[in-house]
Amino acid sequence: MQVFPFNVIDEEYGSLMKKIGVSEVGTTIMRGRFSVKTFMVSEISTPAANVVKQQVLALGGEAAVPAHAVNCSQPKSDFVFSLRSDKISEFAARMKAQCWKLSQVADFIEKFVGSQKPWFSFSHPGIDTTRPNIMGILNVTPDSFSDGGSWTDIDAALKHVSEMVENGADIIDVGGESTRPGSDPVDAETEKRRVVPVISEIKKQFPKAVISIDTVKSSVAKAAINAGAEIVNDVSGLTFDSEMASVCAGAGKPVVIGHIKGSPKDMQENPVYGNLFGEMLDFFKKSKEMLLSKGLSESKIIIDPGIGFGKTLEHNLAIIKHLEVFHAFLEPVMVGLSRKSMIGALTGRKDPLERLAGTVVLDTIALEKGAAVIRVHDVKEAKDTLEIFNALKEPSC
Repeated sequence: MQVFPFNVIDEEYGSLMKKIGVSEVGTTIMRGRFSVKTFMVSEISTPAANVVKQQVLALGGEAAVPAHAVNCSQPKSDFVFSLRSDKISEFAARMKAQCWKLSQVADFIEKFVGSQKPWFSFSHPGIDTTRPNIMGILNVTPDSFSDGGSWTDIDAALKHVSEMVENGADIIDVGGESTRPGSDPVDAETEKRRVVPVISEIKKQFPKAVISIDTVKSSVAKAAINAGAEIVNDVSGLTFDSEMASVCAGAGKPVVIGHIKGSPKDMQENPVYGNLFGEMLDFFKKSKEMLLSKGLSESKIIIDPGIGFGKTLEHNLAIIKHLEVFHAFLEPVMVGLSRKSMIGALTGRKDPLERLAGTVVLDTIALEKGAAVIRVHDVKEAKDTLEIFNALKEPSC
């Protein structure tokens, strides 16, 4: 006899039941009973927290509420609860019969469980949403933190693009302004002179390439879109330029909403959060609502938690450990971990070019946590990472 722990993976459930010899009826009945879904709810009324706990326990789940929930001595509560997958529908039905906005909790959980991760409802021509994508970085700047000055010549830039496309890049992200910690901004005309000719040439030589423009300026975004860019990647989350949301919505192009605290010049000068995830989610909510109010489709939004953009090492580690938090908006999540200083802080690798192993490890964890896009300098290695990750997601023997 052998006894050993064994996690039942969703993708393998059907083949596992067949291998064991379970009937089709039994397989259907037991679906979801071997996996548990966990959710956090914050800033909800304490009586509502008690109602949720009662219902979760009645359905065989578990809920952890604060001690003050016993006598409702505080009006608001944060709590966490877990349920078996096959109990979600019944839980949602019970919540919809309650007050205290619990129907909203039920709506989110139903949508989340029923969504196709990691891209959820995102859709755009040229982007394969059946798997995570690789965004290759092309900095046409003289001062980016790891490859500044390498691709400022248009011929060198195009050669690099050719290599990235050949190695498996799904998206080419072109940037004309460094956003490294401590960097000074450049004017819009300088930035346009750097990026527009390159984007135009990429589109001519690689017509199927999906090009992203990495900018915080609406005039640069507009010029880049006119030159052939398909995505706007704004590390400021539309907060640096009041016209950015209108430009993106008017063009109907996907937008990456990046999170930042402060500006590149000062963002790493002792960033402090009262509630890291709460503040970040509020930031994304405001930026998303801005885009929707201007008419952009919800299926064109991507979230980027902005690793290293106004965060300490501890903040960055917490974000990576709990990347699933940013699925709160049912939008795909992009991560930019490539060669970041946090890798140097953890490994002692001061030279960004020596941080490839750390990048691969972090990207793998991000993919496991549900990232839809990994933004990288080293495309070939990222492609290997993704191929192995995808292979491990296939049903095993």
